[in-house]
Amino acid sequence: MMRKHSHLFLVSRLFVLVFHGAADGFVSNLIPVTTQRGFKTLGHAVSNQNNEDEDPNKRLMNFQSINSVRNNARRRFLALPLVMAASPALAADSSSNNPNNSALRSAGGVTGSASLENGLLEARVTENVLSPPPYGMETPDVFYPSWFAGTWKVNSVTKSVEAPCGVALFGGNATFQKAQSEVGTELVYDSRFLKGMNRDGTETVIIADREYNVKSIAKAAIGENSVVNIPLATPNKFTCILAPKGSPSLLQVDLITLNRRQENISQNMFDCSEVVREIISPIENTRSNLGMPPPILKEIETASIYTYDADKDQVTCLQRSASFLLPSQQSAMALKMWEVSRGRPVDVRFYSVTYTKRV
Repeated sequence: MMRKHSHLFLVSRLFVLVFHGAADGFVSNLIPVTTQRGFKTLGHAVSNQNNEDEDPNKRLMNFQSINSVRNNARRRFLALPLVMAASPALAADSSSNNPNNSALRSAGGVTGSASLENGLLEARVTENVLSPPPYGMETPDVFYPSWFAGTWKVNSVTKSVEAPCGVALFGGNATFQKAQSEVGTELVYDSRFLKGMNRDGTETVIIADREYNVKSIAKAAIGENSVVNIPLATPNKFTCILAPKGSPSLLQVDLITLNRRQENISQNMFDCSEVVREIISPIENTRSNLGMPPPILKEIETASIYTYDADKDQVTCLQRSASFLLPSQQSAMALKMWEVSRGRPVDVRFYSVTYTKRV
């Protein structure tokens, strides 16, 4: 079944297209979680299930068996002693656009993270790890394997939607049920990866074509002319202006990369992950200033596990997107909900993505 999306649905997932080259990623509806209804039900919101007893193979959603190379890498990583801070004693205020205030940067020990062994990212996906990511900003961009170069037809299927901290922190029953209705649906669009040079000009690298990818999924999801402008498109910050049909105002979306890691598992296996701060703001004076909501801020980790089939010239991907709340001194309700989440994601989604080569 093909997906039909609202403008709010698209905005909350754009960052994956920007930083992961049109993998499907986070697809939540942008309903503010700091509602009075959600606040009243905080007592029922905390669910400390970490899925530790669940068969890891179930996490693959019948997507594809992980072969021995991946299994060995994951076992090496899980054998390492992990010390993760997942308490509410994090940053005091993340209401500004300053990435140094990141709740996830405060929660995860990122010093020397580049020395962490391969298998970390796969473990976070297949084990559905709910603690903040332990890696930092390890590379200036995601540099994909050579087989990623070119233009691809992308088929993305939503496999599951979870609320680890309870439905209230997810956004309430209506928001959760709406997200659940997306399970099993498919979105089809194009994505493109370009050849370039590294900063030293000594090596050819493959990077995502951010502008192309955002325009492609916007066209597929919410209409031909939904992207008004893309004033900034860099590896660490992306800004676009959207004009969603039915929206009372234009929307500005700012995506700031806070953490990044990639792992070259083998010649045909590649994993990558990024944490992005997403800031969505209505643009004043576009139609009406009255009742204009405040900016919506989230931090989202998206981890992608890629496998290349050279015979078919096809890439398959298992992807997990985890959305974290941010603390705020401007809203007592938002601060309380962040404290209740205890450093865990409030919205976790899994996707099965297939890339078929066009050019």
